[in-house]
Amino acid sequence: MSDVIPKVEEYLSRFERLSKSVAASYRVEAIAPQVFVIHPSTEATGRRSSKPDKDVAITISALIHGVEVAGLAVIVELLELVTRGELIIEAPLGIALGNVKAALAGVRFVERDLNRSFGRDAAVLLEERRADELEHLFTRSAYLLDIHQVKLKIDRPFWIFPYTKHGFQFARAVAPDVSVITHWGRGFSLDGQCSDEWVNGQGGAGVTIELGQNGFDPVQIERGVRVCSRSISLSTTGTFGHSLPKEVSVQTAPIYTWGEIIPYPNTGQPVLNPGWHNFRTVKAGEVLGMFNGSEIKASVSGPVLFPKYPDPRPDGTYAQTPPAAELIRILREITESELPNWGHPTD
Repeated sequence: MSDVIPKVEEYLSRFERLSKSVAASYRVEAIAPQVFVIHPSTEATGRRSSKPDKDVAITISALIHGVEVAGLAVIVELLELVTRGELIIEAPLGIALGNVKAALAGVRFVERDLNRSFGRDAAVLLEERRADELEHLFTRSAYLLDIHQVKLKIDRPFWIFPYTKHGFQFARAVAPDVSVITHWGRGFSLDGQCSDEWVNGQGGAGVTIELGQNGFDPVQIERGVRVCSRSISLSTTGTFGHSLPKEVSVQTAPIYTWGEIIPYPNTGQPVLNPGWHNFRTVKAGEVLGMFNGSEIKASVSGPVLFPKYPDPRPDGTYAQTPPAAELIRILREITESELPNWGHPTD
């Protein structure tokens, strides 16, 4: 972590410099610190979403979790392309950095998980107040592309978001070779609303891409720039998903939903067996770990996702972090025909 924070500081400095440089060619509308909209240089050439209440074609966000730093680098590289004239903004583009304070501290969040803090009635804690600021932009956005990374080892990127037809079509059009994990019927977490879930509830389409394991990995950053550039291009069609390229119907990567969600116990400290990581396959009946002397077993077969381990301390012990709502998830592969037949929750 000691070598990550200086890079975060470097990228934040570039972000601030480039944000000012962009204003030389485009109108930049400030929303909040590190949150703004880049408007086309002239209204005559600018395009907008056909959604009448969405004046921002797409918002790209990063650093919703402070340790997931690749998205910061991706946005900086995008702004470099804009300032050099290699990426032309034809429709209003939102840019948002989520939890900068957490990133500078090298932690996931400071007081509360920002990605469980959207749509809350009270805004007392730092992340709740930041969510309120981000919501001012997110509610105006036809699409939200939220860039994340995962804590544990993984061998592939993946899309993950609550299902909407527009969101699913958009993700497939942007990167059809990337697996989609989607879900419906309940929120992602009992801890609170995520960014994409909140955007969906406002009539937009929110999608999240997990680029890989935490860190400034050049391969992840390069892929992230391609995904964002493609997303910007598609979102400027002004159709809000109704006339996306035909390739959206071509399934080249698997689709998953939840096969089983094993909750974190209300009391006690469960212990997962060593070696579980994202997309490692478990078989039904296989032992995942222990809790109060009893085995934790999988009831279904499939790849696991987001296994929760305590954070290691430098002395070799483990920090007793606040428990998450879920201990581990198991995925179930599905076909496109098994997705809900409704278009959008607000349609």
